[in-house]
Amino acid sequence: MPRAVVLTEPGKSLTVEDLQVSHPGPDQIRIRLAAAGVCHSDLHVFEAGGRGMHIPLVLGHEGAGEIIEVGPGVSGLRVGDHVVLSVMPQCGACPSCVDGLPTLCTGYPKTLTGSLPDGSFALSIGGEPVGQMAGIGCWSEEAVVHRLSAVKIDSSMPLTPAAILGCAVVTGFGAVTNVARLRAGDTMAVIGCGGVGLNAIQAGRIAGAGRIVAIDVNPKKLHLASLLGATDSVDSSQGDPVEQLLELVGGRGTDFAFDFVSTPRTARAALSMTRPGGTLVLTGLGSPELSFGISELIRSGRTIKGNMMGMGEFRAQYPELVRLYQEGVLLLDELISRQLHLDEAEAAFAAMQQGDVARSVLTMS
Repeated sequence: MPRAVVLTEPGKSLTVEDLQVSHPGPDQIRIRLAAAGVCHSDLHVFEAGGRGMHIPLVLGHEGAGEIIEVGPGVSGLRVGDHVVLSVMPQCGACPSCVDGLPTLCTGYPKTLTGSLPDGSFALSIGGEPVGQMAGIGCWSEEAVVHRLSAVKIDSSMPLTPAAILGCAVVTGFGAVTNVARLRAGDTMAVIGCGGVGLNAIQAGRIAGAGRIVAIDVNPKKLHLASLLGATDSVDSSQGDPVEQLLELVGGRGTDFAFDFVSTPRTARAALSMTRPGGTLVLTGLGSPELSFGISELIRSGRTIKGNMMGMGEFRAQYPELVRLYQEGVLLLDELISRQLHLDEAEAAFAAMQQGDVARSVLTMS
């Protein structure tokens, strides 16, 4: 039986359990996972005890693997295909998808409770249904997901680096390419150089940004940011980051500022780093509420944009990111600080909280 990391009871440690996995139903596929990323969203669900979700619950929403079985009605995917999982399935037909906002898709039933879209459960332990985080639950050797939760990729792409494409990479990369639409020569500041922020830095480098300023409290992450494309760095533990950035760029601010933390403090700093007429892109979920004075926007002509998972069409974007990796342009192996086994999931959380890693990956073999 396949094993999985399971939250069995709120407030309790994670355990590795043997699962029973059903055959895929209509529009479903069964996947043998190779690797899965460890994201702050997984930590938030764990710390909240899976609130609002079906417990027991398999964590994980960022992974890659191989299809081993397809259910009735599945087209475009077959046994043997390699896929990246997508936490935001995109139907392609609802108003949001048609309007070019596929990460806001409304045509796909939500899976926030841990069930599959049709309300069923494909996993169980001793006959008791087991939920899957985001309808994926990829901290597991196997999973059954809806066909729209998987995107086929080139089979020559290594599955361990592919595992982080579905959240960290596409969110950070898309913040620059799809949300900001940064052009060659534009300047940018990035607050928060974790897995998502580092990919925004890569996207800026690939797009030809004139200046990329990385901002963090962790010197190790700032060093990695420089390897991935940052032209300058600001250690915000060593004084006011706004003053440090403005001194670097001549006092006017950058064309774009990206806040991947989004606390009141970081959002305020990011807005102050943005030049008049520039754009602030918010991605982090560090605070449920932020406040800005209206005159700060009107009198300066600044724009604030939200970034939901990179705001791109995943069936086009994942293969493009794979191509960039294969050409040596997009660096993924350098982002993976640790490869751990399923029984080390809580150690991966601890490393994340301590700021020791850009991205940890759980491997299934």
